[in-house]
Amino acid sequence: MSLATLSDIHVYPVKSVGGISLSNAWVERQGLTFDRRFMLALSDGSMVTARKYPQMVTIRSMLMPDGLMFTAPGKAALSLRYADFKRQEANATVWKDTFTAYTTTDDANDWFSDFLGVNVELLFCGEQSNRYREKVGNNVSFADGYPLLIISQASLDELNRRSSEVHSMDQFRTNLVASGTEPFAEDSWKRIRIGEVEFEAVKPCERCILTTVDVVKGDFRANKEPLRSLSQFRANEQGGVFFGQNLVAKNEGRISAGDVIEVLEYKDKEVYEDHGRSGISLRCVEREEMARDFMTFWFEPCCGLVPSYLPGQYLPIELDLNGQSIVRYYTLSSSPSRPDRLAISVKRIDGGMVSNWLVEHLHEGDKLSAQMPTGAFHLEEQNEQPLLLLSAGSGVTPMLSMLRYLVDSGNQTDVVFYHQCRSIEDIPCRAELEQLNHDHDWLSVRLCLTQAPMDWFGLKGRLSLSHLKQIRDVDQRKVYICGPDGFMQKARNLLQKQGVAEADIYQEAFGVTTSSSESFATVELEIDGVAFKGDNQHTLLEQAENAGVPVANSCRAGFCGACKVKLLEGEVTQSDSAALFDDEREQGMVLACCCVPKTDVKVIS
Repeated sequence: MSLATLSDIHVYPVKSVGGISLSNAWVERQGLTFDRRFMLALSDGSMVTARKYPQMVTIRSMLMPDGLMFTAPGKAALSLRYADFKRQEANATVWKDTFTAYTTTDDANDWFSDFLGVNVELLFCGEQSNRYREKVGNNVSFADGYPLLIISQASLDELNRRSSEVHSMDQFRTNLVASGTEPFAEDSWKRIRIGEVEFEAVKPCERCILTTVDVVKGDFRANKEPLRSLSQFRANEQGGVFFGQNLVAKNEGRISAGDVIEVLEYKDKEVYEDHGRSGISLRCVEREEMARDFMTFWFEPCCGLVPSYLPGQYLPIELDLNGQSIVRYYTLSSSPSRPDRLAISVKRIDGGMVSNWLVEHLHEGDKLSAQMPTGAFHLEEQNEQPLLLLSAGSGVTPMLSMLRYLVDSGNQTDVVFYHQCRSIEDIPCRAELEQLNHDHDWLSVRLCLTQAPMDWFGLKGRLSLSHLKQIRDVDQRKVYICGPDGFMQKARNLLQKQGVAEADIYQEAFGVTTSSSESFATVELEIDGVAFKGDNQHTLLEQAENAGVPVANSCRAGFCGACKVKLLEGEVTQSDSAALFDDEREQGMVLACCCVPKTDVKVIS
């Protein structure tokens, strides 16, 4: 192993705004010079971050001899000169810390307010911050909790190997990047020296929803990556997700890119249970065209037996493309009742690097690596309750697995299989579905085309109330939904209007519930005895913050459970979340960060 070196240095002049790469930097006890010395705040001094305004990350910063320059999409550049600062005292609040900061200029306030669409002030912490943190033992700038963060490049590479997307360091807003290490070597560092400065690692960095912001588009990723992947191998028992190590500087001095990282003292690494490393080797034994641009790949294990799984779960597959290790998640369309083979069904899409590669290049006899099947969305243990399998587009894959399993089990009495696609050529496994529909009296297959030909006598258009009204006893059914986000939300709303119980609706969760498509309504909200007006469109956490009511929170993505509250009265829409267990749901617990009030609501923390 080569020596660990400091390969990159980053500062973020304004909290949550785009950063700057430096070749060298001066380290102060309160952090790197220029790092998070500015913060956007509301009129009461509370911080404004990309956790709520993800477009902030698209603002770019530049250091100038007499100040800073900011640019943003669709706006003229802002020049901010230190000499123009008003420097009036102003309250500032970062989490639970309230301290004195200083005003900058009206032009800066107007520029940032116009970009965000909300009135904000640009505050300056001063040459020496007034925010003293006992846990650090020193003053700290506007950073969340600790002055500096270090992550190794190898750690990011390992995350990218496991994730369904490729991630960059700027998503994690680290100050220091280490190279020449093994993955997560930084977890074992207690004291290190870089250049003239000694640092102490004080705490693993717990990650939040900010890491899921697309730094180019300035919007949240609906699939919650990289938190979803990190939760598989970097989460503690409470669900907190960790990536990188928080540092404090023991002295001031200069550091430069290329400096050796000297480890002065080691510590025991934190232990996280790994749910994703059990690998299997698969050989493709058949390609089956199930519809236009929709291919099923059948696999057999290269050794051993087909791993067990539940109908509806997905298979993480690993590919090396252009020298890069990539993991993608594909729902199994095969059934565990047919244990000799596994199948994934892949739809060709514009710009789909992995999907298109599979369709074009994976042939019979080829091998690929995969991890064990997993996933919370799957067919539950059956009773006599009738079922509705509702899908659109490539969301049909888990429904095929469920249907094949139900056919093989032979004890089902009433199942409706509804699938929406574009045209006749896009109907998946049409011959199989029509044969099953003919052979089983308990099964009703309903195919709906959004671009139906004149001679099509089946359902037409998009899922609608009239379609659901044609399903006998729809309000008595257990419903499984999978498809594009818009389809799933519409389906849920229509089903509830038809009287289907919330507890009987299951859907693949691709993202956190952050808003509702219901018609706007005003509701009364009460948290820990504090009442305020809200609506049925935004999360409980967002509305509490807007009303100045404190609610504990951390990741804001449904992983850590920090915002868990007990629902005493009313109803909410709560997405499936890793931090909320079935017994807690039964006890009335909800997550403020990803539940939306449907009625007047009263909760306690």
